Amino acid sequence: MKRRDARKLVNILLLVVTILVLVSGFGIVFPVIVTPLTAGLLGKSVTYNVHIYLWGPFLVLLLIHLYLARK
Repeated sequence: MKRRDARKLVNILLLVVTILVLVSGFGIVFPVIVTPLTAGLLGKSVTYNVHIYLWGPFLVLLLIHLYLARK
């Protein structure tokens, strides 16, 4: 895999994970808004679990992103 392709893949994955972290965080604080918008799929407990479990992948992708951007 070329470096450019790797950077593009990491950027897209980081964007998706960042959006999920933001939406899940918003779902923790405002479950009254997020639960109906997701048709009951993301309740407060589910968004909390998603938010907690995404921190590991978020940090790994962020570090890879910073490493690839350095060179």
